Amino acid sequence: MTRNWELIRKILVLLEESTTPKTAIGAKDLKEYPEQDVAYNIRLLSEAGYIEANISESNSKILLALARRLTNTGHDLLDTIRNDTVWGKIKDKFESKGMDMTFEMVISVGKTIVESILI
Repeated sequence: MTRNWELIRKILVLLEESTTPKTAIGAKDLKEYPEQDVAYNIRLLSEAGYIEANISESNSKILLALARRLTNTGHDLLDTIRNDTVWGKIKDKFESKGMDMTFEMVISVGKTIVESILI
């Protein structure tokens, strides 16, 4: 399984757009992605502390993955990658250097790009 940054961004946006604090975005809710890919990326976001989620696993797969809400650091991550122009520049920067994207580096590069736009 791999980290899918487009999917991560979509999960974060959907959580933020929720109209109720009692939301639940499940792996089956994002039909354009394979269910296990969604579940895996929900688990990654949860493990990293960007969202709160309910995860249930068996030995061979994730049985249930429900994203419940953004944490404060999840809001910070989304604030960094929400804007399409900034997001495109973040991805371009990593691709041009042949580097893998990590949560910490995405935030760092994103902040640098935003600062260069604002200053």
